[in-house]
Amino acid sequence: MTYQVLARKWRPQTFEAVVGQEAVTRTLRNALQSDRVAHAYLFTGPRGVGKTTTARLLAKALGCTARQGPEACGECPACRDFVSGAPVDVMEIDAATNTHADDIRTLCENVKYAPARSRYKVYIVDEVHMLSKHAFNAFLKTLEEPPPHVVFILATTEPRQIPATVLSRCQRFDFRPIPPDLLARSLGEVLAREGVAFDPGALPMLVRAAEGSLRDALSLTDAAIAYGEGKLDEATVARLLGSSAPAQVRAFVAALLARDGAAALTVIDQAAAAGEDLPALARDALELARRLLVLRVAPGTTFADLTAAEAKELSAQAEGVGVDELIYLLRAFVEADGEMRRSPLPRVELEIAAVRVTRRPQPQALDRLIAKVEEALEQLGSAGPAPARAGAVQESLLGASAPASPVRTAGPPPVASPGASASPRAPAPVPVAASARPAPGPPPVSGGSSVLAARPVAERADLEAPAGAPAAAGDPMTERWALVVAEVMRKRALLGTVLQHATPVGLAAGVLTVSLAGSPFHRDLLANQANRDLINQALQQHVPGARRIHVDEESPAQADAVSHPAVRAVVEAFQGEIVAVRPRVPGEGDSQ
Repeated sequence: MTYQVLARKWRPQTFEAVVGQEAVTRTLRNALQSDRVAHAYLFTGPRGVGKTTTARLLAKALGCTARQGPEACGECPACRDFVSGAPVDVMEIDAATNTHADDIRTLCENVKYAPARSRYKVYIVDEVHMLSKHAFNAFLKTLEEPPPHVVFILATTEPRQIPATVLSRCQRFDFRPIPPDLLARSLGEVLAREGVAFDPGALPMLVRAAEGSLRDALSLTDAAIAYGEGKLDEATVARLLGSSAPAQVRAFVAALLARDGAAALTVIDQAAAAGEDLPALARDALELARRLLVLRVAPGTTFADLTAAEAKELSAQAEGVGVDELIYLLRAFVEADGEMRRSPLPRVELEIAAVRVTRRPQPQALDRLIAKVEEALEQLGSAGPAPARAGAVQESLLGASAPASPVRTAGPPPVASPGASASPRAPAPVPVAASARPAPGPPPVSGGSSVLAARPVAERADLEAPAGAPAAAGDPMTERWALVVAEVMRKRALLGTVLQHATPVGLAAGVLTVSLAGSPFHRDLLANQANRDLINQALQQHVPGARRIHVDEESPAQADAVSHPAVRAVVEAFQGEIVAVRPRVPGEGDSQ
């Protein structure tokens, strides 16, 4: 006798046997029970989830002449014809073959004839989205008002390709991918009926490869039984699918979490040497890390496709892992999955992601560094002369810091400001150490007049903040300069953004001097004649007596802030560079 594959041998014969489509089958059973059968149905959904099977069950129930409930009796002549495979009144049409309008016209001519042995004549049109535009147009009238003895059942995997005029004439049912737990349970039942010995750990691998399709799962099971010589186990299924065994994936993730880069790269090398699918390894590791994160956040969660031993091992592994570390791993491998799809060297992308995860920052080290910054801020806010406070901050931050790196600035050397030369030099301001993590702006500190921001050397930045001494609140010059900046911002936003970092120093002989420490790009932008003309126009409009602007690129206060011992301590502790020096607005609690 010819062998029949599992997908055909174990095709559901009742609505109750359909797996994972309870909403659809319940609606159809109630419609049959109450005799509220529509004239046209549309079944949509991915491959292998039961569309054609449900259509045949509905056709069998509609054609049964002795049916009392929702299910066919199985004994009447119409049911026996259906079981024999030659139902007279059920026509299955492949729309991929009969795509032309003439085929649909023939169908429309035949619908007027009454059924031979059944209660209804049922037309099942599979892959209906393959019909041509003219075929759909020829089908519309018959589909909207068919004879009372005719029912149309359309099935498709691409409902978006079906015209709205057809969709509106059908009762639509969306079939969903089958959940993994139901797929695993169905495979176990089929294997038990077939008398095939199987390892429970092999079923999740088949379920993941099937991607929600029962037909695909049964087809893979057929192949795995033949490959394993009548039995299923993890190793043979992994070799058949070209994926990594679950134990290998667990070892890979364990090496990543343990920061063991050599072990992680060894797993990748072994998988590549065995011809395994490296993107599949990355996705399996991603799924395992996701489950660890779920267990870490919600310890009571259960996974239906895991055995009791696997679930216990997974819970034990999740206990010693931090949530932040798992999120870092997930982010790295989500990005790696996308890069591997586009890159001609997917193995390199996977190895980069693995090394990146093993070299992730230590959360404990960051906490200690933040604590040191907070301690330094407290010392700056305590009573005592400024030099003593700066020395205490420097000693606190450099006590356990990394090797120092020199302060790097992209601005030009200090140049004396024409407006500031006539007045005595102001005392050096007391800066504040910046945070180790990027933030919108550093907090104000009592007793200081400048705020210095720093960030790691790996991020390039230029010195681009005003270097002049801050003007007092309510200063008319400062207010008029703000009007100039707003006027320029309305006309040229980039130029206005640069001017926002400038501080007015003084007005003499019609020349307004402003202090600005910036990058070569800023200097080139301000040196442009068109930009100068725009600024001078706004200046003449809002600042009485001013005809043109002069930019002083650095002031003595700027140089004092950069060279302050506390500033150097912050930069050396974080191995960073100076990004900007901004004037500090006095706080409410500052002493006057």
